[in-house]
Amino acid sequence: MKVGLVTIGQSPRVDVVPEIMLILGKDVKVLECGALDGLTLDEIRELAPKEGDYLLVTRLRDGTQVKLSREKIVKRLQKCIDKLEKEVDVIGILCTGEFPELKSNKLLIEPSLLLLKTVEAIPVRKLGVIVPDKKQIELTRRKWGHIVEEIKVEAVSPYTSNEEDLKRAAESVKGCDLIVLDCIGYSMKAKAIVRAVTGKPILLPRTLMARIIRELAEVLEL
Repeated sequence: MKVGLVTIGQSPRVDVVPEIMLILGKDVKVLECGALDGLTLDEIRELAPKEGDYLLVTRLRDGTQVKLSREKIVKRLQKCIDKLEKEVDVIGILCTGEFPELKSNKLLIEPSLLLLKTVEAIPVRKLGVIVPDKKQIELTRRKWGHIVEEIKVEAVSPYTSNEEDLKRAAESVKGCDLIVLDCIGYSMKAKAIVRAVTGKPILLPRTLMARIIRELAEVLEL
């Protein structure tokens, strides 16, 4: 089976894909494409969000964090999908942002939808959500507000913050029933840290998506 992974940053995502591969297995081949691949730093800066834009946070190949406008990168994401779908069976988006415009002739897996539907299916009264940037907090409240009665959102970057920053964020959502790490950049280690601090169940986008793709592969015998 071949799986295409599309990042809003630059590929390869050495901080994400190895953990996904632990679940997909050695029999799966992964091809990557990044919306920022081939761009200069000046060209990347032109994709930065303006006030009021739908803000996304990702990283470059060298690990540098960058902030992007969702609207400015959608077409570049679609180009990655168009390129990969010629060679793969399934395509996964390495971002938890919402991209209803994206289309594919192959199975297209979006973590944002997986997370929303998973939480919707669980009797959660109070949801804790951790996001990369403070400017994403209000958007996140709107995103999850129609699913749960109460929501607590905290911001800590998976790319620039340290373990203590993450622990502080975890402390603030400790009273929630379930916690979502709402960015593909959060790692298995980050999940373990938040779990240790809160003692609550944690949803991690990268592993949730990987398990769905693995399940689909077995069902469809790809």
